[in-house]
Amino acid sequence: MLHNDQQKIDIFCAIGFSIFFIVLMQIHLMSAVIAGLLTYTLTIKLDNFLSLKMTKFSDKSKLLSVLLLSTLILLIFIGGFWYLFTWFVDMARHPAQTMENIKTLLDKLSDTLPDSLRSHLPDSTDEIKNHLIIYLKEHVFYLQSMITRVFHVLIIIIIGMVIGLILGFKTNKRNIEDKQNTQTLLMQGLSHCLDRLVLVFQYVAISQVVIALFNAVMTAIFLFVLLPIFGIHLPFSKSLVLATFIFGLIPIVGNLVVNVLMFFVAFTVSFNVAIFVIVYLILIHKFEYVLNAKIVGTKIHAGICELLIAMLFFETLFGLIGLVFAPIFYAFIKLSLKETKLI
Repeated sequence: MLHNDQQKIDIFCAIGFSIFFIVLMQIHLMSAVIAGLLTYTLTIKLDNFLSLKMTKFSDKSKLLSVLLLSTLILLIFIGGFWYLFTWFVDMARHPAQTMENIKTLLDKLSDTLPDSLRSHLPDSTDEIKNHLIIYLKEHVFYLQSMITRVFHVLIIIIIGMVIGLILGFKTNKRNIEDKQNTQTLLMQGLSHCLDRLVLVFQYVAISQVVIALFNAVMTAIFLFVLLPIFGIHLPFSKSLVLATFIFGLIPIVGNLVVNVLMFFVAFTVSFNVAIFVIVYLILIHKFEYVLNAKIVGTKIHAGICELLIAMLFFETLFGLIGLVFAPIFYAFIKLSLKETKLI
């Protein structure tokens, strides 16, 4: 039962936020919200940290935090694009060497594949070239649309990050109390909802770091302990463990990237090892859902089953982005209901 106007405003704002999120997921803009929440949260945290360390220049900590994060984000994007650019340029400059490397890889795979699959592999570099040309001709429009979609998502993420930086620059703990004294009830309700959203985002982000560490540890045990027991040694094992942690910080998608990398590395050893690796990874990632739900659920006093049902429901409705955002959305709704004393 609602007892005062502030409670009514808080519930109204929470419903408004929820509808807004559902619309954004439906039109595929949720990646901008997640990117914005990340940069907003990091800006606030870095501002608070710098203001404590730079007591004489605490009024400049906001600007410095935004500049540092902007520089870091810019360097990450430039480094990523530069790496891809140099990789493509190197392939274009040495086409014969590239084809020879592909042929060597296929020769290794043919030694590990069953006879029923080996017959489908090309036998020479000329045949590989012909297959590539035919594939490109048949799927040129699909590849163009995929490239366009990737750049569209990147632009959306960058815009979300910029919005998060701007909001983080305009907000800090030293001016919140002054603003609250002059804000209307509606603005206070919107501010409370944003604070809850940032709080649950921090819970989920912390859980993702824990999961990334869990992934890296389990992968290290698998590569350096379990496989050597059976006399199997995967190449690039140290790099795979590092990649597992770094990509593991990206919900869901990072796991898919790591799975593909490990599968192909294991494939160069043998087909059976590759199947064994992928089964092990699937088991780990299924356990992650329970671990993620446990960590977030402890913070908001929600049961594991509640969060798992929310994740499955949102994945069914909105796909991959729904699965990524489900813990945040459910935690936000439950925390809003608890703070307004409706549950």
